[in-house]
Amino acid sequence: MERRGREKGHSSAAGLLGNWRAAERDTAAAKTASSVAALAVAAALAAEEAAQEAESAASAATDAAARAKGAAEHAKKAAAHAAEAAQMASSTAEGDKARADLAVAKAELAEDDARNRFHEAEGGGFRED
Repeated sequence: MERRGREKGHSSAAGLLGNWRAAERDTAAAKTASSVAALAVAAALAAEEAAQEAESAASAATDAAARAKGAAEHAKKAAAHAAEAAQMASSTAEGDKARADLAVAKAELAEDDARNRFHEAEGGGFRED
């Protein structure tokens, strides 16, 4: 039984278990990163919406007071820049979320692989260190 485990190249139980545990930690970290990225996407979308509303409010202020027209134009430009920046942040956050989701998928595959190798070695015997 032990010989069969060595022929397949199985590592020690401690090594396989360590790999499995490391893969679990990697999966948890990737899921946390995915959650953080999702929150960043939500925050960027809220900032974009707020900036668009600020731009609308600035336009209304331009129409409301001729004396405040110059200041309202500056606010409108600033809000437009903020909306553009928020849109870029939203795009970046969406990319980060996609990359984090990919990292989760890879980490889960690695975890599955490590678990399967551990269980295969467990059934076939472990090599001694």
